[in-house]
Amino acid sequence: MSIHILRKIPFLSAVSTGHLKQILKISQIREYSAGQQIFSKDEFGNQMFIVISGRAKIFIRSAAKKTKTIAYFHPGDFFGEMSLLQGKPRCTSAQSVEESKLLVIRRADFRRILLSDPHLTYFLLCTVSERLRRANEEIESLLFRNILGRVSKTLYALATDAGKKSSGACELADRYTHQELADIVGTTREPLTRALSTLKRANILDIRRGRLVIRDTRKLAALCPEPN
Repeated sequence: MSIHILRKIPFLSAVSTGHLKQILKISQIREYSAGQQIFSKDEFGNQMFIVISGRAKIFIRSAAKKTKTIAYFHPGDFFGEMSLLQGKPRCTSAQSVEESKLLVIRRADFRRILLSDPHLTYFLLCTVSERLRRANEEIESLLFRNILGRVSKTLYALATDAGKKSSGACELADRYTHQELADIVGTTREPLTRALSTLKRANILDIRRGRLVIRDTRKLAALCPEPN
């Protein structure tokens, strides 16, 4: 791991060279296989994680073993910071979706870095605020939108965040199984599959090389209006 690589991580891009050197000294690189648990809900959080390579997700699972995926994290993203800031047990679980390499920073070191670098603290505040805004939108969607609207909004968000646009279409950057999409939407596979079929029949959605492609993002956006 080098300072040059750390500079490419948005969370650390504004950090001074001196502080980056400190981060190199206090952090560790851990490798996780696909499907490996990173941490579990209710355990005490003593570390935060930055994705160097691969993909990870955070999720919650109900007593009935229904799963809701909260977010996916790609190279440059960070997660696990909330329990470090609050000093409370984790409220979600985390898992490596594919073979991944994570930069791990301990709680005491993380807090010391935040107190010493206002740019890093401000970036963290902005990121946490954005995640809170998305969580509020998610709650509204679960309360007020039907399943087609919820699926449409999820696909639109995935396309907007990391889609590859070409000739008016937008291909999702990652491959998602029906179960993974159902976990993001907060439903089961059957209604998710029906909603995807409806979008395909309307020529809004397509599958190319195993990836979902939004053929018309404007039509998709029209299916997910803001709740009243």
